[in-house]
Amino acid sequence: MIKTLRFWIMFLISFAMIGILSITLLSGYYVTKENLINNSLEINRVYSMKLARLTEEVFNGMQSNLQIKASEISAEIDDVEKLSSTLADLLTSSKNFNSLSVISKEGVVLATSPELGIVGKKLETEGPKEALLKRKNLISVPYKAATGRLLILVSTPLWNEKNEYLGFLSGTVYLQEDNIINNIFDEHYATDGSYVWVVDNKGMLIYHPDPKRIGVIVNENKVAQKILGHESGAQKVTNSEGKQFLAGYTYIKSSRWGVVSQTPYETSVKPLKGMIYKMLLYALPFVLFFFLLTIILTERLSSPLRKLAMFSAKLKDNDEQNQYADIPTWYFEAKQLNETIHEYAKDQQLRVENYKERSYTDPLTGLKNRRYGDKVTTRWTSDKKQFSIIMIDIDHFKDVNDNYGHQIGDEVLRFLAKKMSDILRGDDVCVRLGGEEFVVLLAETDVQEAMVIAERLRTTVSTSLSPTNDYITISLGVGGYRENLETIEELYDRVDKALYQAKTEGRNRVVLSGV
Repeated sequence: MIKTLRFWIMFLISFAMIGILSITLLSGYYVTKENLINNSLEINRVYSMKLARLTEEVFNGMQSNLQIKASEISAEIDDVEKLSSTLADLLTSSKNFNSLSVISKEGVVLATSPELGIVGKKLETEGPKEALLKRKNLISVPYKAATGRLLILVSTPLWNEKNEYLGFLSGTVYLQEDNIINNIFDEHYATDGSYVWVVDNKGMLIYHPDPKRIGVIVNENKVAQKILGHESGAQKVTNSEGKQFLAGYTYIKSSRWGVVSQTPYETSVKPLKGMIYKMLLYALPFVLFFFLLTIILTERLSSPLRKLAMFSAKLKDNDEQNQYADIPTWYFEAKQLNETIHEYAKDQQLRVENYKERSYTDPLTGLKNRRYGDKVTTRWTSDKKQFSIIMIDIDHFKDVNDNYGHQIGDEVLRFLAKKMSDILRGDDVCVRLGGEEFVVLLAETDVQEAMVIAERLRTTVSTSLSPTNDYITISLGVGGYRENLETIEELYDRVDKALYQAKTEGRNRVVLSGV
């Protein structure tokens, strides 16, 4: 059976519409999926970094507490009763240690708090031996103590006025009991299956939501292997149970530990189903509209040929025809059909471009996101362009959210985004890394000029009334890309250290990154 022209036109246009819709949905699916994965990786990377910093600060504080008491302990080292009383007071005030001990230079336990039944005994375990050998502030690797507990030893040496070594003061953290590490990480439990774990420099778990896993060696885990190589970053990983996670991890130099924050892969991409359904739902009225329009146009397109065929048949049958059929010109109708399909394809392409643009844009501030920033820096390094970056963090932003609410906090972020956008020149790009952290990518700019721009931005922000009806300040780190000497990640890490220095030195300042 020979198909009519109407059939083939309907077939062709329907095929084109379904193809365009399928491509639109497919491209939207993969762009959204990639964005969700990258966003989850970045969130976990930043989260692990913040937890690592918090852990480092807590253990530095624990060592400081021991150092403060060291001179007092040294003066009382021959008085066991006073030692026990001082240790008890220190244990009550610090609340970070499970126990405290004073060990002589021979390795004999002089006093403990609480009473552990080891006073007078010589310790032969790994932690005390390391403390006696090195005679400096240290955090030991996990080891089995004389009491049979798996613990970490935090110690500081003891010296008399003649600078003679007397032994050391130590605090312990019991890894398999209630401890400061649990207090730090237990509150970060999430109902979506995300969790945090900590591994030491030998691949041993020193914190895990499942207490039974503490003390287990996880060297086969790819993230643990990266941490053992002193690396920080984010990647997809499969755990010991065969489940896939999107993990961010940070190596802590002072303790040589690694903090890992991970989210189940399925949880991260779960929103895809709903998003694709919504995309299809939003597109369906347009599809139905254009399909109805196609039927009408196809009928109008085939009608003149059908009239011409009927007219020809009458001529063939020698029927008299006093008046020719009014048949529209073929080219006019073809032009209309072409314009209709073209408009539809253009509309769908605009949707694809819109989805792509949204994947590069931070929805809160309107600035570009980290994914777009990576694309720009990759292009600049490939073109061997000179550029610098300014990394920015809002000072005391948590106080803004706590005191004024998250809505005002969002307004403050948009306020800073506007100030950053005002300093843009030519190919410069403003990027929101996440939270209150931003970065400005300065094209064809050396560090001296970048410092001037950063200082101008700092001054502008600190002297402009913010949405809190008060003034806010920012801390900034500045660095220039060193071609062939570092990667973009190393540049970001270097400038992030400068930013951290700016915050530790009092905030509201600009610091140029060093080596």
